[in-house]
Amino acid sequence: MASRGLAQSAEHRATLPAGRVIRLDMAGNLQQGNPGGLRNAVKYDTVCLNVAISLALFATFTMTVVAAMLWLAPFKDLQATPEELQARKHHAIVAREQQLRAGGKLELSALEEVASQRLAKQVDQEVHRLWVNYSSNTPQFLKHHKISETDLYGMLKSMPKGGLLHIHDAGMMKLDILIELTYRDDLWVCVGMNQVFENFRFSSAFPHIAPSEDYSCIWMLMSNFHTFEWRGRYEKQIREGLVLQEGGYKDTAELARHMRRSHRLIHGLVTFQSLWSDFLFRMLEDFYRDGVQYVELRSSLPLLYDLKGTNFTILDTVNSIVTITKLFRSTYPDFIGVKLIYTPARDSNDSHMDQYVENARLLKSHFPNLFAGLDLNTFGDECQLPGLAEATQLLHLGKEIDFYFQAGESRCPNMTKPHANLIDAVLLGSKRIGGALNLPLHPDILRTMRHMQVAVEVCPLSNHYMQYVQDFSQHPAAYLLAAGYPIVLGSDYPHFWNAAPLTDDFYVAFVGIVSGQGNLRLLKQLALNSFLYSSLNCEERTAAIFQWRCKWNRWIEEFVNQNTSVRADDRL
Repeated sequence: MASRGLAQSAEHRATLPAGRVIRLDMAGNLQQGNPGGLRNAVKYDTVCLNVAISLALFATFTMTVVAAMLWLAPFKDLQATPEELQARKHHAIVAREQQLRAGGKLELSALEEVASQRLAKQVDQEVHRLWVNYSSNTPQFLKHHKISETDLYGMLKSMPKGGLLHIHDAGMMKLDILIELTYRDDLWVCVGMNQVFENFRFSSAFPHIAPSEDYSCIWMLMSNFHTFEWRGRYEKQIREGLVLQEGGYKDTAELARHMRRSHRLIHGLVTFQSLWSDFLFRMLEDFYRDGVQYVELRSSLPLLYDLKGTNFTILDTVNSIVTITKLFRSTYPDFIGVKLIYTPARDSNDSHMDQYVENARLLKSHFPNLFAGLDLNTFGDECQLPGLAEATQLLHLGKEIDFYFQAGESRCPNMTKPHANLIDAVLLGSKRIGGALNLPLHPDILRTMRHMQVAVEVCPLSNHYMQYVQDFSQHPAAYLLAAGYPIVLGSDYPHFWNAAPLTDDFYVAFVGIVSGQGNLRLLKQLALNSFLYSSLNCEERTAAIFQWRCKWNRWIEEFVNQNTSVRADDRL
């Protein structure tokens, strides 16, 4: 049968017309085909083969060249002098470290590159002048120089700095304005046994307000001091009650007492209902004039009151913040807005913690677009207060409310609590960590924070005036910035040390902390971080960065043009 099939196939081939070809289908049956199609197929296959051969040859050539370069590299090093080899390795390390630094991977536009070069020259001159004969005890530029008169400070003040994510409302009232308020009618002052002012209250009658357990005082009309005291004397008393003393404090407990008293004095004045709205608007104006477009305000939300002694609710306090912010944005459309971090004060036994938790839930339900989360104010004294882990209510609240804890910054004889608080703040899911001066001592926490994108809130001037850091070049943030960890700059209580809302802290960080490594990339990254690590949702963040970028680009143009015109004038 097989031989007969083959014979038939041969016979069939013999009968095919000339020029026809035979193909076998999948079943092995003979089919007739067109020789032109075969030629095209053969031609296509030939082209593909040639291309494949060319690519293979090119790949082989490339690999050969790379291999040769790698093979010759050691010989190149062998041929180099020790000086050349040292310089080459040094340059490689510097380049890698520059990439690691905060902002090291940012791409700059051509105009930004020009601005960065001019900024570097300006910084070199100012840093050299300010750090001559530097003493680590008191940074020279804070004590002997008016940094606000320097060219660099002027540049930083005009720079769009983005958001301010660590600021307390009590630290945003200028001292001179507070003193002016003490000359208003119907103001009472509570005077302590050592003649220290402990509290203020506007009232049409004697204020029957008992002092808290940590101080005692007697209410007197402020007008009595105007009549019987020398003006300079009682104004000095007010200033001493509001600002941090230059000589420092013997321990964190004494510092905390002073901070609590400052809060009482300021809130006693500004929470008078007829003054609160004006205080808020002035505060937002200060932010805006200092190049801040967005604020996450920390507040204990003190209750408003009137002359009759009526106490309003916490919702009234927040309602006024919402109203004034809307009014301010209608006046300044490129101001992005305000978010609120509820920051009540902790006490020695957390007796008010349940109330704080209830308030946080109330705020989130009534003001979901304003309320960002919860912090607990220790006034710099973690030593005497319970650890975060002891407030067990927080373990259950974390699923509902975002946390923004300050932790790991106090100076205690036994540093166990600050270290434990830092660890617990991360475990509780804090979105950012304030202070965290002991963070470099916790490598595992550092890795976790980088992985989870938890930023550190750094307030350089606050750290200095609260006696945490004397030498800015040794500030823990110097390492964090060099290693590229997420950082945002804040100011804490800027008016306590007569500083601007944010510019002074940018200046000190740029001149003192980064120690000559500062550049435009760092400044831009810090501004961007204020949005990237904010409580804004994705849509809000995108819109905020767009608004900031518009101002940033205009500022870059103005900075370059201004420097160009100055250089032209110098040549003339």
